[in-house]
Order: sequence, then C-alpha cells, then structure tokens
Amino acid sequence: MNFLQLPIWKKIIKKKGTSNPEIMRFLRETSVFGKLKRRTLHEIARLVHVRQYSEGEEIFRQGEAGAGFYMIFDGKVTIRSVRDGVELDLAHLDQHSFFGELSLFSEERRTATAIAQEPSTLLGFFQPDLKEIIETKPKIGIEILLSLTGVVVERLQKTNQLLEKAYYKGKQKNA
Repeated sequence: MNFLQLPIWKKIIKKKGTSNPEIMRFLRETSVFGKLKRRTLHEIARLVHVRQYSEGEEIFRQGEAGAGFYMIFDGKVTIRSVRDGVELDLAHLDQHSFFGELSLFSEERRTATAIAQEPSTLLGFFQPDLKEIIETKPKIGIEILLSLTGVVVERLQKTNQLLEKAYYKGKQKNA
C-alpha cells in the first residue's frame, strides 16, 4: 500500500522520522526545493506534515497567526482575501504550488484565507521545523533559507511589476 492510499488518520499523523520516497520525488519536482541537495531534501521530507483537506475546508484563515507554509501534493487551493466587504480570489493553485511561505520568516497575521477547492493533500513545513534544522544542521538550514528567500524575492518582484502596471495604467486614464 502506498503512502497516499493510507487511511486519513494515518496520513494526518505522519510526522518526523520518515522520509517517504513519494515525498522526496515531490520535493524534487517543486520550484521552491527542486534545486536543493538530496541530503537537504531528505531533511525536509523527514519534517513535513502531511495533511488532508476536504473540498471547501479552510487550511488557514485571514487574520490568523501564521506558522508555516504548504505545498500542494494533490488537489487545488484558492487564496482569498476579504477587505471592506469585498472578496477577491488572489490565486488558484494546483499540484506543486505552494503558499504561506512568509510565515516561515514572521509571525505576522495571515493576509488571506486558503481554501481547498477539492479533496487535497498538502505538505506543511512549519517555523519550528525550520528552526530545528537551523539549530541542529546549520548548513542545511542555510541552504533552505536561501532557497525560500529566492522565492520570496521573486514573488515580491512580480508584485512590484503588477503595482507599477496598475499605477501607470491609472495615470494614463487620468491624463
């Protein structure tokens, strides 16, 4: 029986100490961890938490304290923000996508809600796990931090480009 065919309660409690080959393969295929060394991937695979979510179930809610980020092993997730009564879908994500990475660096409140759009299997990597790696295996911790930082920088650059486009588009309308 493969890992993803286990009963839900066994998947939920999967935790430290096991490095499943399916999880290793998945990590190699993700943009956030795909270029890391095998030894580093093994450490991440050992620490991730496997979670199952039903269609419509909230993974986290806007305004909650963040503790880590999630990778979509299987399924689809929508990232939704509500401000002043206006609901906005910020992203529709599917397999190999990830979200919530800023909470690894900060304990700030979540800026959006993540909702499973279909039955979904997610891998969670949380701040205490990252801190454990940094403290016990600093070289591996630095490699992970550099990879995550690269992702954050890339996403910030894309956000800046979108803001610039919106700004200049607004300027042209007002001219």
